Amino acid sequence: MNRSSISSALVPRRELLWIFLGTSVVLGALVARFNFVSDDAFILFRYSKNFAEGLGLVYNPGTNPPVEGYSEFLWAVLLGGVEKLGLEITFWARLLTIVGSLGLLFHMLAFGADKLGLGRAGLVAAGLFLGTNPTVGVWTTGGLSSSLFALSIFLCFRALFDDPSKPRGWSAGFWGTATCLFRADGPFWIVVLLFVALVAQLLARRSVQSPERSAAVFFPAFLRACLVLIAAGAIFIAWRINTYGDYLPNTARAKVGMSALSLERGAKYLLHYWAVLPAALITFGYGLVYLLASLWRRGRIDAMGAAFLMAAATFCYSIIVGGDFMAMGRFFLPAIPFLALLFGAMVQRIQAASKNVGLVAAAILVASNVAPAADVYFSPASLRESLAFRWSSGNYTSELKFWEGMRRRSNEWSLIGKGLALHRSSEESITLGPIGAVGYYSGMKIYDLYGLTNKEVLEASTPATSRSTPGHDRMVDPSFFDRFEPTWRSAKLSWPGASKGGIAQIAENPKVELFPLPEEGGFGPGRFLILERW
Repeated sequence: MNRSSISSALVPRRELLWIFLGTSVVLGALVARFNFVSDDAFILFRYSKNFAEGLGLVYNPGTNPPVEGYSEFLWAVLLGGVEKLGLEITFWARLLTIVGSLGLLFHMLAFGADKLGLGRAGLVAAGLFLGTNPTVGVWTTGGLSSSLFALSIFLCFRALFDDPSKPRGWSAGFWGTATCLFRADGPFWIVVLLFVALVAQLLARRSVQSPERSAAVFFPAFLRACLVLIAAGAIFIAWRINTYGDYLPNTARAKVGMSALSLERGAKYLLHYWAVLPAALITFGYGLVYLLASLWRRGRIDAMGAAFLMAAATFCYSIIVGGDFMAMGRFFLPAIPFLALLFGAMVQRIQAASKNVGLVAAAILVASNVAPAADVYFSPASLRESLAFRWSSGNYTSELKFWEGMRRRSNEWSLIGKGLALHRSSEESITLGPIGAVGYYSGMKIYDLYGLTNKEVLEASTPATSRSTPGHDRMVDPSFFDRFEPTWRSAKLSWPGASKGGIAQIAENPKVELFPLPEEGGFGPGRFLILERW
């Protein structure tokens, strides 16, 4: 968009506020639909709990050196404060990330109005794109810092692209640092953002009347941002090495291992996402055309082009790391506000040519965006199944069904953890694959079969060479931990309504012990905790 279109499209702040409130209601309805806490979040909750109790950021207290089995340092510290205050962590974690998504929506709309010149139609379209996106709906809660991470990336972007004549270096450095601390892979987005800002400035100097003046404004701000990032990064890495004896978190080593198979899986992860949400693909295509046209006609990368590049970088990242097993494209959340801006611009351009066509196109694309929340998809099932990327998860399931399974398993594992806390001592130990909720609620020592919190697994294993599910490339058999002599080999709950005969048959195993669970506390009537001794 040129400067004249920006001037003519400015929306009054009161109207912008109403658009924000209206699209917030839409977003709130979707968040309520997907309100849950993932099992992975409980891994970090346990670190936060131990931190609040003065044991440090550790999973198994007493491990020396401790293992950094989490990827969200700043989130762990913030939730440590929640634990210290005696607040219910699953509630407050979700409340904080809901605030994060609302902040992301507001800043996206404000940037679209002030910088990109989106009018009423464009802003409503952008707000609805973000507010109806299932990625945002699911990962606004989930217990992870996903929305706050995406918000910090966007605020760093705003600091550099709000006003090229007054880039905010200190602010960019602050939000860039927050991005890097919120998630261990945060530096990827910040390096990309700084590179895009630098290239955009170098290209812009060709077309401004006083390139020296432009450089005199931009480069000091750019250097300030880099200074903050380098200083904060050096301090944090020094702390990490001193605390954990490694410059990378253990999660990065356990989950990321680039290979031809992982790259294929990452590509399918992206293509499957586009098949589930075709509005994202169409919007991405529009952004690519816009960027190429801008480079061809003016030789510049403006804020809209930079937004496209940030979305493209997020998509590339998902391929590089081999995708993610969780539902509704968790890794794509940082791209959504940038795609929303592109979507608003696309709808506004179509409306300028034909108002009716613009309304119909926007309605269809928004409908395709929200439809997966009801397990409805605008692409054929055969296409989505051909792009399945959870290779070791059995039969293909839709994204909604997979999310429902995540929620169900997290609830079940929470009950197992609470059952262990009722009947067993925290001095006992157990081998587990799903270590989140069971570990958090039981307080027992956990031997992690996937190696997130046990370095022994990584030292003794190599990434899977067969088709595996993202994030599950390394796993050992429980017998791997024989030398540590765990108390228990496994834990599970009896199925609801289990017959006395079925329970008696289980009890015949001399290695199995049964513990009755009270009906209150969510256990339900007649259920047992089933533990198998080593």
